[in-house]
Amino acid sequence: MPRYSFKVDRCPPEEGYGWVLRYFEDDWEIPGYEVFSAPHDVGWMKRVEYENAKFAGELWVEEMIAAYGGDSGGRPESESDSTQLSFKLDEW
Repeated sequence: MPRYSFKVDRCPPEEGYGWVLRYFEDDWEIPGYEVFSAPHDVGWMKRVEYENAKFAGELWVEEMIAAYGGDSGGRPESESDSTQLSFKLDEW
């Protein structure tokens, strides 16, 4: 059974400010990604865009499971790691 997940990371500097949402099936990244951008000096908007990216990833996982079966692997749907969760929006 396939396992679906996603990861939300900061945009690379060349992409601007915001978040990149990437999708995975069985730990293989699916080509393509979504960018959720925000102005660099609007902290509340960066938080909102992060939540939007996370919500979009959760919806995608649910849609894939409903359409093709599988699961989220028993792990959190967002592939958390120490670098992903250690940001401070006001310092960005």
